Amino acid sequence: MVELSLAANTDNLDTFLEFIESNFGDLSVAAQTKLLTAADEIFVNICNYAYVPRTGNVIIRVLAEHVVDDKTMFTVEFEDGGVPYNPLEKADPDTSLPADERSEGGLGIFLTKKLMDNVEYRREGNKNILKISKGL
Repeated sequence: MVELSLAANTDNLDTFLEFIESNFGDLSVAAQTKLLTAADEIFVNICNYAYVPRTGNVIIRVLAEHVVDDKTMFTVEFEDGGVPYNPLEKADPDTSLPADERSEGGLGIFLTKKLMDNVEYRREGNKNILKISKGL
């Protein structure tokens, strides 16, 4: 497992994405694209909502090519000390409605759940921990 701690600020998005990409190994281009899309959504959400109006850090952990239930996975874990928030409790947006009739927000986690094979949230002490995994 490798780890990176950054200020939860969108100015650090490129550094964050480079860190994820540097750990891809032999991951297929399709899996890379899905992981980067989901990871980008989660990172930006933490930057925009976790600490407002104050600031804080996000710790990103990458566990590349590990086995879970006989399936090889690539996992990215996000940890922040922001306000408690379980994005998995938010109802999925009604994508059958026209965009101008939908409630604002929720598309990022919806997309993440669709792209990843597993998405988990837990609260440990004063930390939000969100883990996204993609099968190889």
